[in-house]
Amino acid sequence: MKIFDFSIFSNLDAIKYILTGIFNTIFLTFAGIGIGFICGSLLTFGEVYLPSPLNSIFRLLGEIIRGIPLTVLFLILYLGVNLGALTSAIVGLGIRSAAYQSQIFRSSLEAIPQGQLLAALSIGLKKSEVFLYILLPQAIKIMIPSWSNEFITLLKDTSIAFVLGITEIMTRAELISRAIGRYFEIYIFIAIIYFIMVRGSNYLLNLIYEKNKIPGLGERG
Repeated sequence: MKIFDFSIFSNLDAIKYILTGIFNTIFLTFAGIGIGFICGSLLTFGEVYLPSPLNSIFRLLGEIIRGIPLTVLFLILYLGVNLGALTSAIVGLGIRSAAYQSQIFRSSLEAIPQGQLLAALSIGLKKSEVFLYILLPQAIKIMIPSWSNEFITLLKDTSIAFVLGITEIMTRAELISRAIGRYFEIYIFIAIIYFIMVRGSNYLLNLIYEKNKIPGLGERG
């Protein structure tokens, strides 16, 4: 029996079927990161700027979500809350990402001089307005390197949507592997695809950071 059978890749229908799953993988990634961005910024605002004990509630909520394995979160949403498979995957990825993005937001906000907040408050702006219009735009630029890591993590975590039967690239690879009885070659192929997506994402995100970074702000001496 061959250790690696290259003839498998001559089955163009199978390869095309697997590659089509990339669209679902990308959709899950952007939907999850988008929900995580919005909810994560709200978590950060609640944790940093709301008075006690409300800020403690937001902090505890983030800690609870970060402590739940993604597979368990998927199943809670799918079997417990009774959401559809695709909705459970999107919401699960978004909620989990929000808990981690909130920490990225917080560390980025800490890199912004406190004087900006005090100056804005002194001219009559509310904390929510200062956060939304002054601090958040700067924090976004500072957080891009750390946020890039979260994006890559979420991209790879879309493969866990396999447990819900979502036909992203990992699920399709599993189905093809079972059909042809060869797993090693297919999973090597999938690993290469993920590597290409990760490298491409890193490259694009680095370009965005270099174009938008604030010189001297958020950089450690």
